[in-house]
Amino acid sequence: MRGLLRLGVLVSGSGTNLQAILDEGAAGRLPAEVAVVISNRGDAFGLQRARDAGVPAVHIDPKAYAGAAAYNHALRETLGAHAVDYVVMAGYMRLLGAEVLDAYPMRVLNLHPALLPSFVGARAISDAFQHGVKVTGVTVHFANEVFDEGPIIMQEAVRIEEDDTVDSLEARIHAVEHRLYPAAIKAVAEGRIVVEGRRVRVLPSA
Repeated sequence: MRGLLRLGVLVSGSGTNLQAILDEGAAGRLPAEVAVVISNRGDAFGLQRARDAGVPAVHIDPKAYAGAAAYNHALRETLGAHAVDYVVMAGYMRLLGAEVLDAYPMRVLNLHPALLPSFVGARAISDAFQHGVKVTGVTVHFANEVFDEGPIIMQEAVRIEEDDTVDSLEARIHAVEHRLYPAAIKAVAEGRIVVEGRRVRVLPSA
């Protein structure tokens, strides 16, 4: 019998997607467990969410390292110390380096609040809104050394309604994130992901 997939979750802020993953695991709907939560910010509320769930919470301060490579090396060492199978970026606002990506090839997941390859970057929700598109959405993808560029695992569209504001759109996108990210992690944990170049096939549940 396949054991629980061990996740190392990286956060920079409030950690609402981390909470969604923790909740799905606690309810027995996710064949994965959060083994460690790591943040580049000591005041990230995601660390408190981890502590509340009894999960190791680690602050790794980038300022304590000589550069990005040394910082990413420390990330890799911490992930390895907790025997992590997959790395899950959940609102982690830094680019992962080769030190981590090479240690976890095609085993680093990221979430983006737009339909990639459109509206990359940290302001994706407001950028889509200001651009006037009628449909945006959420993307779960494998991370690589380019922001928001790796192979796409799952996407879900979100309509921009005529009376939307950036805040109301953001709330609906977050609601989709909290459902789609655990679904993608579940597919990974159940071995239902097949990567063929840039194309990712998600096989149906048994």
